[in-house]
Amino acid sequence: MQKTGVILYVDDEPINLKLFVILFRSMYEIITAESGSEALNQLESNPQINIVITDMKMPGMNGLEFVKKARSKYRGIPFFLLSGYGLTPEIENALDEQLIDGYFQKPINKSLIVKELQNHLNCCRLVD
Repeated sequence: MQKTGVILYVDDEPINLKLFVILFRSMYEIITAESGSEALNQLESNPQINIVITDMKMPGMNGLEFVKKARSKYRGIPFFLLSGYGLTPEIENALDEQLIDGYFQKPINKSLIVKELQNHLNCCRLVD
């Protein structure tokens, strides 16, 4: 199967990184980062990244703090938040202000994520 995009997945828990790679590696090239600062470095050194999915709760820099920093430099990349804590007012606000392009709740729902990613990847291809 041909891979249809390059996804940066950010999560401070190594087991979640491994699980994400296992679930999605047949469809996408997956680049991982264990922190917001590492993710910023990955974005800098991998211009082929099409989409970013980040965990919300991480030490040092949470997911929304990372997205705010990254979005200022990488405006054309869709950013999604993944959280096990439900839809908080902070996340709702980020959706309303279009800081993030979507939100996924843990545990990972593969079919929902694939549908959303494909919508964004197809949209971007039509614009290019």
